[in-house]
Amino acid sequence: MLVALSFIQLVYVILFAPLIVGILSTVEEKMESKAGPTIFQPYYDLHKLFTKENVVPKVASGVFRIGPYINFALYMLIIIILPIITAFPLAFGPTADFIGGGLIFGAAGIIKKIVALDSRNNYSHLGTARASSIGALSEPITVLLFILCGVISNTNNPYVINNVFQTSSSWYFSVVHIFIAATFFMNLIVETGKLPIEAKTHGEFGMIDQSMEMEFSGSDLAVYKWGGYIKQFLLMSVFLNVYACPFWVPMKYTSLSAVFIYSGIHLLKMFTLVIIFAFINETVSKYRLYKIFDYIAVTFSVILIGMLAIYAANGIF
Repeated sequence: MLVALSFIQLVYVILFAPLIVGILSTVEEKMESKAGPTIFQPYYDLHKLFTKENVVPKVASGVFRIGPYINFALYMLIIIILPIITAFPLAFGPTADFIGGGLIFGAAGIIKKIVALDSRNNYSHLGTARASSIGALSEPITVLLFILCGVISNTNNPYVINNVFQTSSSWYFSVVHIFIAATFFMNLIVETGKLPIEAKTHGEFGMIDQSMEMEFSGSDLAVYKWGGYIKQFLLMSVFLNVYACPFWVPMKYTSLSAVFIYSGIHLLKMFTLVIIFAFINETVSKYRLYKIFDYIAVTFSVILIGMLAIYAANGIF
């Protein structure tokens, strides 16, 4: 049954990841009093890309073609590891803890940067340099988040951390948890490329992540984009299921219907987070590039205060 649930979770994330992106785009357009695209537009875009021809730069090596597929495969591995629709470990849950999952995310990011460099495109190199500079500062913050959660739960297992926050009101409403959740949300904005960190435009001053995939086309670009949708879905799910709102996630297997019911609840939680992201995107202007590091510095300060709080209270709260 655990293997079957792993497969269900895999299909669930792969199918609904583009929908979350479509809902976000539609909500943003509605906030601007525009008709906007349908929430299913990402599916139409993927279908169109899968029917188009792949164009590969002459100077690119074989790494350029296989990069998007390796990137997508790594995200599929993460899907069956993290708590998405259950709070009890599935068949492949013991494969990696939070640190291991972070390393897999990092590996996917490194492959994306290598492939972007292999394209020999100046804009791809520009986006890679910017992404690397930001990641060098944001990724240590993620590690600190996992360390603090480990202090609370005595483990870096995401399932155990969910169970602790779900069953212990003292930890959930503690000052430490508030700082952890706030930091993860601020870091989530960085990792998913939301405003004020990144503007999804084709202007040179706003491009970071999207410039890295500029040389891709056809099915290669479709797989690349789909992987990006999955990454965003996974990070949002971890924020909701482990940090912000760990409630209602089944902590033990009772029936298949309970898992399906929570899948619907999970989508509602995702929709709420999408509304928050849309509000941020529509009300906050993009920072200048050098100001992004000020934002990351504030994020680091928040998690640092959380560390001081837990040690000042001798590890109690």
